[in-house]
This record gives sequence, C-alpha cells and structure tokens, in this order.
Amino acid sequence: MFKNVSHAANKLCLSQPTVTHNMKKLEESLGVQLLERTSTGVKTTEYGDLLLEQAQMMQRIYENTLTKLAFIKARQVQSLRMGTGHAWWHLFIRDSFTAYRTLHPTVNIHIDQGNHLRLMDLLLGGDIDLFVGHEIQGLNSKAGISFVPLFSVTDSLFVRQGHPLSNRVIEPVELQDYPCVELTPDEGRFQHMMEDMQPKRQARNRMHLEERVIWSTNSMMAAVDMINESDAVMLSYPLCMADYFSRHKIVPLQTTQPSPRYNVGFYLMREKRDTAHVVQMQELMQQHLEPIRHLLV
Repeated sequence: MFKNVSHAANKLCLSQPTVTHNMKKLEESLGVQLLERTSTGVKTTEYGDLLLEQAQMMQRIYENTLTKLAFIKARQVQSLRMGTGHAWWHLFIRDSFTAYRTLHPTVNIHIDQGNHLRLMDLLLGGDIDLFVGHEIQGLNSKAGISFVPLFSVTDSLFVRQGHPLSNRVIEPVELQDYPCVELTPDEGRFQHMMEDMQPKRQARNRMHLEERVIWSTNSMMAAVDMINESDAVMLSYPLCMADYFSRHKIVPLQTTQPSPRYNVGFYLMREKRDTAHVVQMQELMQQHLEPIRHLLV
C-alpha cells in the first residue's frame, strides 16, 4: 500500500487533488475516517483496514468470476458433437478425438456411432455438428448439407475363419444359402431424407436380401459375435477394416463380383462450415488420415 498520496495518484494516472477529493467523498458517504496523516506518511485507520480487506476480497471474487466465465465460454465454443460410422471410428476418428480432447481438456465431447441416415437426421436436427460416413446416393439436395470427400474405399464380405466359403473365390449365388449380418442397417423412418431410393434398392437386390435370413445390429461387437458363432456372412463392409476384423478371427471373402468404390467424407450444415471447432476437427481428421491412407483400398 502507498503511504504517499502523490504515489497513489501516479499509480492511478490521476492528479493528487483528484485522489484527495475522491477519498474525502468516500469518507463522507461512509461516515467514517479511512485515512490519517502521520509523520511517516498516510496510513489507514481501523475503518480503512476493514474496507481495504473487503475490497481486496471483492476483487478476488470478481477475477475468479471472470475466469469461470471465460472457462464456460471456451467450453461452449469448443464443445464438439459428432457422428461416425463404426469403421471410421476404429481407423482414424478415435485418434482425432484423442488429439481434440488433449487440446481442449475442459470441453464436452459427444460421439454418436451408427447408420449414416440416422446420423444425417441428428445433423439436420442440430444434435451433432458433423459426421463421417459414406456419401449418400439419392440424398435430398434441398437439405442445406455439404459433403466434403476425404477418401474412397471398396467393400468386401466378411466371414469367420474356417467358414465353408473361405479360402476360395466364390460366385455371388453361393451366398444365398447363408444368413447375413447387417451392421447399422437403414431404418424406414429416415427415408424421408432421400429424393431417390433406387440406388439403395438396387444394391439390396443385387444381394437378393429379400430372400435371405438377416441378422441386424447397431453394435460392432454384437456383429463380431454373430459372425464368429455361425456361418453368417457379413454384408458389404469396408475392406480397409480387414486388419481390425483379423484380430477377431474374421476374414474377407473373395468373390467374382468386384466392389465399386465409394466416397467417404464428412457431412455438415453449410452455415457451420467455418465454425472454429468444426474446422479444427476437420484438420485433425486430415492429419490422422495420412498414416493410414495406404490401408484405404
């Protein structure tokens, strides 16, 4: 504390008369003497000590409040809600998530996994900021959605090791005698988002799915169990997941019918394309894609 009024005035960038005048006004408003002059300078009275102590306490409370407000603001601005297919989570989204939470240890993050039409519904409803999935053929063009491609992949069929169809090239007709496992199938309640269902119908017709037993699930681990405990064939799934499935003793089938290439990327609302946390997550995804691009066959 300054014991000289002129020093205090200099610190406050005010004139000495102004400081003296304001102190007198404060004393008058409180009805007590706050300062007294001594031979060594100005010192606070008992009233002044109490006021100084309370003022310092209020200053600490104010600064702490500003810190908390900044914390909440940063958490809200950087909080991330995104969706992804199961394959992309294992391949690169998990590492991107880890990098994001390391950069922002105090923010909330929500990851939704599932079918791309369900994730599209969440995106349109404002429940997620973006999602990674296959490009949706026949999507309603008026939805206000942007698709940014990241890479392209081919699909394969998968079975357990030792399956009757494994270790040889098969014809598609041979699949009809076996149940099939479908991970995150399309749900009828989301078809309103499609302008043209023909591409999806054609894909299902090629597999003769109307004539086959189908076991479907939204859980990757449930699908793995279904395949390992039966002769079921997992429907078309990205071939780049072969390494992951091999850890569970599941292998890709070789067929005479090659898979077309599919674009994979992220969907987001056009108005959120330049939002800081969305842009940062896009950059992290691009970074974590580079080490695995050789797997994206």
